[in-house]
Amino acid sequence: MNLNAVIVGHVDHGKSTLIGRLLYDSETLPEDRLAEIQKLLEEYKRRFEFAYFLDSFEEELREERTIDTTRVLFKGEKENYYTIVDVPGHKEFIKNMLTGACQAQIAILVVSAPEGVQEQTRRHVFLVHMLGIKDIIVVINKMDLEGYQQAAFDRARDETTKLLSSLGYRQNIFIPISAMEGDNVYKSSQRMPWYRGPTMIQALDGIELEEAVEKPLRFVVQDVYTVGSERITVGRVESGRLRPGEQLIFQPSNIEGTVDKIKVFPKEVPEAVIGDSVGIVVDAEPVRGDVAGTLANPPKAATSFLGEVVLLEGTLSKGDEIEMKCGTKRAKCLVKEIKERINSETGEVIGKGISRIEGNEAATIIFQSEPVVIEKFSEIPELGRFIIARGRKNIGAGVILREE
Repeated sequence: MNLNAVIVGHVDHGKSTLIGRLLYDSETLPEDRLAEIQKLLEEYKRRFEFAYFLDSFEEELREERTIDTTRVLFKGEKENYYTIVDVPGHKEFIKNMLTGACQAQIAILVVSAPEGVQEQTRRHVFLVHMLGIKDIIVVINKMDLEGYQQAAFDRARDETTKLLSSLGYRQNIFIPISAMEGDNVYKSSQRMPWYRGPTMIQALDGIELEEAVEKPLRFVVQDVYTVGSERITVGRVESGRLRPGEQLIFQPSNIEGTVDKIKVFPKEVPEAVIGDSVGIVVDAEPVRGDVAGTLANPPKAATSFLGEVVLLEGTLSKGDEIEMKCGTKRAKCLVKEIKERINSETGEVIGKGISRIEGNEAATIIFQSEPVVIEKFSEIPELGRFIIARGRKNIGAGVILREE
């Protein structure tokens, strides 16, 4: 099973270092990448740190901060594969975090033991909650700076528990770790005998996601390639099952085709299920942004829907023209009506019939859009989340409540 996990938390709490440690301990990092990093470190005269595994751009290495999202794939101790998304913790880069969180099924919240809950901790947790991610693993990092003392872990855990409880998270896994030293990340620590729980990778392997196989098939088209004589449509199964011989309809293109083969390079496979990214050979010509389903239970392209949105920057007013991103589809969108303003911390309605909202506010909004396949978030969450953008900037995120 391939799962998407997003790592969130305040700046400098150790997110990139944690992913670097996972890559290193799981022996996922290519040797040429390690050599490249060591060369850059010598050039800039910096000491070796695991976070540099992820700093793909020399600009980031010079500035020593993560600017954009970074995706890495590694294997768990079981037969699970994880696509981990590292996202920025700086306030000015939080909009980039949405791209990662919108595609995640699991969140890993990193909290520094010395600092505890900070501003971006709260903001990231709210966005994870807003986007409907139900499973959160909390790692209390930098335990080495606290002498691996249980009191430091308990203090950060209690503070984080209050934050999560305020948003309805009741059963959470807390793990004391040192990403820099490797304690309780991939390997159990001998320096914290008071902790008898799972390592982080064991906790990830133990997550059981809500089964979505029996829901209607939804295959999101990411791109189309020509390989030899075959035209391969690449995409991801967001719900249901996909098998050869299936007759599909792609929306909003409104074209039909039959699946001849399902491929995971370099071989064919007999089926694909939720979370699988595959290529299919189909006698149709879908495009990026299309969503496929069966003729018996097809996806529908909507042009008007009600969404609950959190705005991260600027203002959003009735009549504004923006862009929405759902799945791999980008569609022009109009703010038709702002129905209710919502307290972003409690979910309480604090205003109705308003004409605009400000940054960091939430609201229920009716949008008019170009044809785009959406689903109720309560039914198929993977197509019930969306991002709103103005120009090239992501300015907010939301969930689909219903088609209008």
